[in-house]
Amino acid sequence: MIDFIYKANEVLSTWAVHDKWTVHKLAEATNTSLPHILQYLNEGLGKDVEVTGSVTSSELLEAMNLLRRRYKDQIEDRERKKAAAQRKAIGAFDLVMSKTRGIQSEKKWNHAYKTLCYFAGQYGEELPNDYATTLYSDLIRMGIKAKINIQEISRWLQKGVSTAMSHQNREGVAEALDFMDAYAEYFLTEDSSKGPLLLGSILAAIEEPAARYELWEEYKALVNHLYPMHETKE
Repeated sequence: MIDFIYKANEVLSTWAVHDKWTVHKLAEATNTSLPHILQYLNEGLGKDVEVTGSVTSSELLEAMNLLRRRYKDQIEDRERKKAAAQRKAIGAFDLVMSKTRGIQSEKKWNHAYKTLCYFAGQYGEELPNDYATTLYSDLIRMGIKAKINIQEISRWLQKGVSTAMSHQNREGVAEALDFMDAYAEYFLTEDSSKGPLLLGSILAAIEEPAARYELWEEYKALVNHLYPMHETKE
């Protein structure tokens, strides 16, 4: 149950506008068995959900709010363990950043990128959000300098956006928009021509939260700013 609550929270942060997810898709996204996800949704929503049914982001949010209250003690125990892991990750973060600064000064971009990739695999999920955002920003910058393929770089852009939106508040969505704006031009002008499609899929995940937190105008301004650049390129 506790694992599902955390994973469902991650899913909510990237839910696309007007999306309805089938129970099967939600089970896959949260790595939860069908019998268990039906049990959790039924408990959280107070009604029977069919295995062939679907849920909206509002319904999942409603279920998560109830389950978080009901399993408060277990979540607090998880948070204590998480805090200890974060302290360890922060110490490792300071060391790797110092190391990569030296590597970057020698313009060994590929080495710097691989060093950060290895660190992200070890500690990326345990870092506090502000540290994680810095890590993903550096991975994008080093990936660009090292000429890493655009699909791999888009993974770090997606992670940065998801990290920002995991706050599930207005400030987090605004941070996600800023993160997109900082790196979007590269996606629209890189040589493979895959960038606009990759960028569009990430933008789609911000659309509904932007509307929900009254950042629709800011979202539209970003889209309108970006895609004329794409049209100009063509």
